[in-house]
Amino acid sequence: MRRRTTLKLLGSVAGAGLLGTKTVSADDAWPREETSRFFTHQEVQEFLDDLDQRARRNFELEEIGESLEGRELTVARVGSGNTDVFVVSEQHGDEPTGTNAILAELRELATSGSPFATTVTDELTVHVLAMLNPDGAMRNQRENARPEEYTWDDPFLGEQSGPADPNRQHYFELPADLLPGPKPDENPSPETQAMLDYVLPLEPLWVSDLHTQSGMYYDEDENPGDMYHSSNFWPIADAADEDATELSQQLNVAMYDQAEGQANAQLSVYPGGDTVNIARNAYGAYGFGSILNEMTGQVSDRGERMEGQMVRIMRNENRAVLEETANETLFDRDADRVAEIPDRPGAGDWPWEGGTE
Repeated sequence: MRRRTTLKLLGSVAGAGLLGTKTVSADDAWPREETSRFFTHQEVQEFLDDLDQRARRNFELEEIGESLEGRELTVARVGSGNTDVFVVSEQHGDEPTGTNAILAELRELATSGSPFATTVTDELTVHVLAMLNPDGAMRNQRENARPEEYTWDDPFLGEQSGPADPNRQHYFELPADLLPGPKPDENPSPETQAMLDYVLPLEPLWVSDLHTQSGMYYDEDENPGDMYHSSNFWPIADAADEDATELSQQLNVAMYDQAEGQANAQLSVYPGGDTVNIARNAYGAYGFGSILNEMTGQVSDRGERMEGQMVRIMRNENRAVLEETANETLFDRDADRVAEIPDRPGAGDWPWEGGTE
C-alpha cells in the first residue's frame, strides 16, 4: 500500500507563517536554491512524492508536524518487516550531507531489486525523517527559526533566547528526575517534538542521527590523502539503558568495520557530551539503540566532487547497520570492540571546544 497522509506541498509559499518580523527570512539567507549540491525543502518533498509513485514495495509518507515557519515534516516508511528502525538527518540546517545520503538510500530501498534492498525491506521497516530542521536548512544555519525575542528556561543551559538547537531539545518527554532544572511549557523546537511524538510510540530498535562536522582531522601518523573522516558515537549519559547502550556500541562496531580504510575513509570516536538532552543520549535513555554519525565536511568545507565521496562513505555506514540488523549478524558483534575505534584526532575539550554535535 502506498499513500501520503495529509500532505500539502508548500511550493512558492514555503516562507509563509513567519513568527514575527525579527525572524530572518529564508530569502535573505545563503541561497540553497542556487546549488545542485543540496536539497531544498521543496525538493525533498518532491523527491518523496516521486518515490511514492515509483516504489516497488511497501512505501508510505506521513506528515508528522511542521516547522515554525509552516514547512511540513514528512516521514517516509519503506519495508514490511516487523523490526522498526528510524533515521533522521539535518537536525542542524547547515549539515546537509546526511539528507543527500539517506534519500539516496531510501531510493534504493524503495525501487531497487538488489539483494540488499530486498533483505532490508523484508526484515525491517525503515522510517526516514529527512531534513528535520527545514527552516534552518533554508538559511544554512544550525538552529531553527525562533525569533530573537523568544526566551525560555532550558533545564540544562539555563535561560536561552532566540533560535533553538533542535538537537538539544530531546529531553522533553524524559521524567523530571533526569532533568537538572525545570523544563519550559512548550518545546522550543516543535520540529524535535514532532520527532519525539512519532518515535516514542513507534519504539524502534534503534535511532540513527546523521550530522556533519567541520574540518579535517589528522594525527602525525596519517597519510594526508586520508581526508574523509567520519566520527561516530553512542549514548554515554548515566540514564542511558544498559542494553540500549550495548546495542548502540554494536552498531558503531559494524560501521567501523565497514568504513575503515575504504575510499580514504577513517572512522573515529566523536568527542560528544554526556547530557541527556542530546538526541544520541536521550534515545538511549528512552531505551533504544542510538548512534551519531558525523561525516566531516560542512557546506563551506568541500566542493561538489568531494560531496559525492562523503555521501558514499555515509551511505556505506548506513548500509552496514541496516543489513546487519536485517540479517541479525549485528547481535553477534562484540560491543567491547568500540575500544578499537580511535579518538578523533585534533579534537578539543567537549562540550564546546571542537565539537558540533
